[in-house]
Amino acid sequence: MIEASVSFFGVFFATLVLTPITNRLGLVDTPNHRKLHDGNIPLVGGIAMFATTALAALFFVPASSEMGFLLAACALLTMTGSIDDRYDLHYQLRLGVQALSACLMIWGANTSLLSFGDIFGFGDIKLGFLSIPITIVAVIGMINAFNMIDGIDGLSGGLSLITVTALYFLIGDRIADGASNILLLMIGALTAYLIMNLHIFPKWTPKIFMGDAGSMVLGFTITAFLIRYSQGIKEIMMPVTGLWLVAVPLMDIFVTCIRRIRHGRSPFHPDRTHVHHIFMKAGLSRRNTLLVILAFHSIAVTIGVVLETTIHSDYISFIFFAVLFFAYLEFIKHSFKASKWIKRTFRKTR
Repeated sequence: MIEASVSFFGVFFATLVLTPITNRLGLVDTPNHRKLHDGNIPLVGGIAMFATTALAALFFVPASSEMGFLLAACALLTMTGSIDDRYDLHYQLRLGVQALSACLMIWGANTSLLSFGDIFGFGDIKLGFLSIPITIVAVIGMINAFNMIDGIDGLSGGLSLITVTALYFLIGDRIADGASNILLLMIGALTAYLIMNLHIFPKWTPKIFMGDAGSMVLGFTITAFLIRYSQGIKEIMMPVTGLWLVAVPLMDIFVTCIRRIRHGRSPFHPDRTHVHHIFMKAGLSRRNTLLVILAFHSIAVTIGVVLETTIHSDYISFIFFAVLFFAYLEFIKHSFKASKWIKRTFRKTR
């Protein structure tokens, strides 16, 4: 567990070093009609996590060309995210960089979606010539899923920590390519970030945000892990298990984008219609909203891991996920009543 300790303390150190620099560069999050925090918050979390993890990886992860390409993709996303945090880039430029990062993963790290597995019970669904375009779409989609859900303190980081921890449990030391080392580095880095982001020790640590630089890299890295270890010779989990491990970000971006398109807006047009906004509009506090969503994600991830390690059936796992997905759709459809019920439940348990 030394990897987690190194990245944990490394993120604190990197934050202290980088915060004055980001402040001078204007990399701060300013409150507006969509951002209701107090004061200007340094957008240093994503940069600190990437810098610490990438540097530590040089010592704890076996060197390979594949790792080099993945680090290059993460560096590109970190740089683009930081520029976007400062100057608000057009979404088409961001999508172009995300697609380029996906290409680095596909051709550089030799990681792509080849099959959806036997999700319908009629045999593996091979993607064939559609493999590359579907992989690019999947990477872009999940990058934006983690980016869009980063709307309240601790949410994107908390969801990522749950998913990365589950990945570490599933992968462990089963493959000697340094995957478990990277996951431990991410666990340590995310834990340190969450302590500062949630301002758990206000007298000892600054409050920071990860910004697009952090959320995009997290979405990309998690997606790369899910694809790499559910396909081909490195397959150690079913492709459908990946859906469980990113359940909340995946369902949130799907429902939100469909809603925006139905109302004649761009799916990339920012608004306050994500699942955390729905809870807060119904009167839940940010803390309770965070707890409810993280609890739901933890349950979904646990179900996915249990199905993977016990039944190990693509078909059965997909059926259960479809049930969860339609239940989520019904919840969103009746979101105001459902969130009111959750609010009363929290009030009774205090």
